[in-house]
Amino acid sequence: MPQKYFLIDGVATFVHHTGATTLPGVAPASGAGEAIVCLHGAGGNGDQFAALLAKLADRHSPIAFDQPGHGRSAGLDSLGSVERMAAFAAAFCAKLGLERPVLLGHGLGAAVALEYALEHPDGVRALVLCSHGARSELGAAEVDHMRRVSEGKERRPFSKDLFAPDCSPELLRAGFMQGLKTDPRATYGDLRAATGWSAEDRLGNVSPPVLVVRGEHEREGVVALTDALAAGIAGARTVTLPGAGHMLPLEQPEALAAAVCDFLAEPS
Repeated sequence: MPQKYFLIDGVATFVHHTGATTLPGVAPASGAGEAIVCLHGAGGNGDQFAALLAKLADRHSPIAFDQPGHGRSAGLDSLGSVERMAAFAAAFCAKLGLERPVLLGHGLGAAVALEYALEHPDGVRALVLCSHGARSELGAAEVDHMRRVSEGKERRPFSKDLFAPDCSPELLRAGFMQGLKTDPRATYGDLRAATGWSAEDRLGNVSPPVLVVRGEHEREGVVALTDALAAGIAGARTVTLPGAGHMLPLEQPEALAAAVCDFLAEPS
C-alpha cells in the first residue's frame, strides 16, 4: 500500500493510499469513483484499513491517515476531543483537495465522521458509520484502566471479544500488533474524547446519505447504539456483516467493501 506524509495543521501526517506513489506534497489521484476517506478508531491507525482500501480501489479512490499521535503521524497525545479530530479530518481533506468525500469511520472514527458531517453539512457526499453509535458505550472503568496503562501501572489491554468467535489466531495477532503502534497516552485521550461526546440530540440535522454497519458478533451495547443511530437518522440504511465482530475492517474487508460499493451505487 503506497504511503507518504503531508503537513496538516503543522502535524506531519502519515497517509495510506492506493494507486501509484506520487511526488512529495502531491496528493494521490482521486478521480476514480468516489473519494472515500477512512477514519480509524480509538488507539488505531490508518493501516487497519489496508485490506479495505485495496478492495475499494477497483471502483473508488480510498485513502486513510493516522490521526496525530497515532501510528506514524507526529505527536504523542490524542487531539482530545471528537470535535478537534473532525476539524483535523476536514483540514486533511482540504489539503488534499478532496471535495465532498465519502467518510467511512470505524469505532471512534465513526463519531469523527458524524461530527464532520454535522459541522460541514454540504461538504460530505455520504457517511459509512461502522461499529459505533451517536455516543460511546465505554464506561468509566475502561477509561480509568487505560489511564493506568498510560502511567505504566497496568498492562496494555487486548480483548478477543472485539473479534468474531472463530477469528483466526493470525488475525488476532495482527489486531494486537496494530494496537502497539499507538502510544497509550493517545489511546487514553481518545477514550476520554469518546465518553465526552454525543450527537444523540443532533441526528435530525444529518443530511448526507448514511449507511450504518456492524458485525454479526458485535457486543450487545454497541448493537443497541447502532440500532438507535440508524433509527435516529432519516433514510439511514443498515447492514450486518456475517463473520465479523467489532473490528470490521480487519475481519471482513471484502464484505465491507462490497457493502460500501452497493450503498454508493444507490440513488441518493
